[in-house]
Amino acid sequence: MFAALAFACAGGARAEAVPAWQTLLQKIVNINSGTQNVAGLDAVRQALIPEFEKLGFKATVHDLKDGHKLLSMAVPGGKPELLLMGHIDTVFEKDSVTRKFAVKGGRIYGDGIIDMKAGIVLMRDLAEAFKGTDRLGRLMVIIDDDEEIGSPYSTSLVKELVRDVKSGLVFEPGLPGGAVVTSESGIRWLTLSVKGKASHAGLEPEMGINACVELGDKVVRAARLSDYSRKLSVNVGTIKGGTKANVVCESAEAAIDLRFVEDGDLQKTLRALQAITDEMSVYNKVLRAAPTAVLKTTVAIPSLPPSRTERLYGLLEIAAKRTGQQVGGDHVGYVSDANHLAETGMDLLVGLGPYGKGMHTNSEYLTTSTYQERFDLTKALVEEILK
Repeated sequence: MFAALAFACAGGARAEAVPAWQTLLQKIVNINSGTQNVAGLDAVRQALIPEFEKLGFKATVHDLKDGHKLLSMAVPGGKPELLLMGHIDTVFEKDSVTRKFAVKGGRIYGDGIIDMKAGIVLMRDLAEAFKGTDRLGRLMVIIDDDEEIGSPYSTSLVKELVRDVKSGLVFEPGLPGGAVVTSESGIRWLTLSVKGKASHAGLEPEMGINACVELGDKVVRAARLSDYSRKLSVNVGTIKGGTKANVVCESAEAAIDLRFVEDGDLQKTLRALQAITDEMSVYNKVLRAAPTAVLKTTVAIPSLPPSRTERLYGLLEIAAKRTGQQVGGDHVGYVSDANHLAETGMDLLVGLGPYGKGMHTNSEYLTTSTYQERFDLTKALVEEILK
């Protein structure tokens, strides 16, 4: 899989050979596959399917909502024990100018190159390393196209497909420096809405019930629930309310981002937020009335706790010694498909893909040398898992 495909000649000089993995990576990086670009997503899928099928996999494309699709692959007659998973969608919009694949020194630039098209190509090369062995039939490959928006279309089907699979590797990029991800925050997005009573601020302010003031008190108290030592954060991301400066605010709303690792911390914080919602600091003595408030969950994504990654991380340390590499593990505050998979009880490990810097930005790049390093490491890891 690392053999050169061809030599390019310029002015009679023999150019350096291009590794096969770079050729495939260039092909899919140069296709815009933002999450809502259905045509681009399908083009990437169609480029990948023959690459896996020639190894012995049978590809199945599952139709989902709104034009999205899930690609699953397994060897006919095989009994998958280990999942290799990735996503082909990126954060770059359909109408954005796609930065083309560009090799500069020890780096390769391009939209989505580490998040996570290089990881997808590595999955393909990793499978090829086991072609012709019984281990290939013990692998399952799943590639979704909605991960960047939280995998709302694909999650339920993925859980169904992997119900008999014991372990999963998710090929998101490694962290800068090469560490893998051993835990990921879960997310709750909540809307806190307060309803008061409008009144003229100059004529009869005493007849109003100020929802903005009430909300202001609540969000300050909510923010104080953060405990960064436990990787627990309560962030008030937006606040809106009222109509004009000379009108007592009738309604106000805040959007809250809650991140957690342990379920106990989540439940404790949700109870505290509900108590803050229910307790009013504003009270109109004339009307003998207070505002009302409602707390509503809009997005719920589970966490990936350390307990789900301990076994595979231990095997990774063995694989690292075999390949002469050093490896570390760390927590991240963002989510991946592993968060959803954690609910199945599967053992997981994330961040096994090649890495660089600039994820989700116009300066995203892959450190070229990490591709071979990650291939050697993950090949040894798969061998340990399938012993």
